Amino acid sequence: MQSYLGCYLEIWKSLKGILPNVYVDTQLKQASSEEFLEKLMKNVSDPLNIFLSAFIEAETVGIAWGRIQDDGSSWLVFLGVTPVHRQEGIGSALLTRFIEESRKKGATKISLNTDPRLTPASNLYETRGFIEEGKTRNQHGLELIIYSIEIT
Repeated sequence: MQSYLGCYLEIWKSLKGILPNVYVDTQLKQASSEEFLEKLMKNVSDPLNIFLSAFIEAETVGIAWGRIQDDGSSWLVFLGVTPVHRQEGIGSALLTRFIEESRKKGATKISLNTDPRLTPASNLYETRGFIEEGKTRNQHGLELIIYSIEIT
């Protein structure tokens, strides 16, 4: 789980200058806490959660996680690839696997949100058939695009 968390932190660090620094710093601070690691460890064993890792040799270079919701849909919480390995198809492969795992768990729809400044992420979701359903704001006041796809 340490390599998963290390990858997560590296991805967030790479977003400085793209997303507001105060937001990135908050995410980094939370993810560096013992509480975050404990929560992550607890969630790994929950069968409603989906945790995925992409490796090159022994290095974790991409991660994704999400959860099957009470309504049976799947929510993609996070998908990211370390900066050195972006544009190599790793994000797309993680998304494919997330869709497969969501389907195996009975989900017929996947939803997520992303910041519009993360253009490569939006492009990936749109290329894969995700439809923009609207906009929302997170707890930090950032406007996010809501995407979803039916996976029947």
